[in-house]
Amino acid sequence: MSSFSSPAAAENTVPEIEHAEAAPVASTPTVEATDSSDGDDDENVSAYINDHLHDIQAEGEKPFHAVGGIVDLLGADYFPTHESAKEASAAETAAAVASVPTTAGAPKTAAAHKKPPVEAKRENALQKISHLDVKGRIQLALKGSKEERSLLIRDGTKVVALAVLDAPKLSDGEVEKFASQKNVLEAVLRQIPMKRRFMKNYIVVRNLVANPRTPLDLGLGLMKNLLTADLKNLSANKEVSETIRKLALKMYKQKLDAANKK
Repeated sequence: MSSFSSPAAAENTVPEIEHAEAAPVASTPTVEATDSSDGDDDENVSAYINDHLHDIQAEGEKPFHAVGGIVDLLGADYFPTHESAKEASAAETAAAVASVPTTAGAPKTAAAHKKPPVEAKRENALQKISHLDVKGRIQLALKGSKEERSLLIRDGTKVVALAVLDAPKLSDGEVEKFASQKNVLEAVLRQIPMKRRFMKNYIVVRNLVANPRTPLDLGLGLMKNLLTADLKNLSANKEVSETIRKLALKMYKQKLDAANKK
């Protein structure tokens, strides 16, 4: 296990990393900068596909399928029931009618079916992914946006989900979130500790151990790196296995006794 920074240090540095990576996307100062990065991105895609060609061929034309289901992916509110959809449509129609002057000859229900811009953005990202084959999703995982990575890390096709962890623009904050997710493949949680960069981040280690989906052998191996306060919290976490809780309590008492003897 490689060394990593303390929780306080990690929490202070992560926002700076995310900000630094997000800035070029927001400002896009020059076309030349984008073009130069495209060449590197294409090389990363080609290298990943060549290294995993056997796995890609084995998956064939497997479509996108989110671990945990599509409702879990987007949230229950994204898919209204039939009755709530009818009520929402009626409310929108009434609002549109009320906003149009009675003397106007334009149709009164023109705005009734307008979708909120946030929903349109989320739906477009999902539609884009759902139309791609395995190779296309791998390319998007390596070159796409933060939103697209957050969807593709949930891909039930292992070779696609693991490609997200090789994305050059992947931030520490994203990995911290992935490490705590219960709706990803076990292979994703096993792959995170294989990356030296990720294991230098204490929050990633802590989130992996506290994640009930993390394989038991992996969680037990990472526990020795936890601080006393986190061991105490883990011993009371009823979502993790009893084995993890008991060992966390034992290690917490040992560290407490060692500290009291000094």
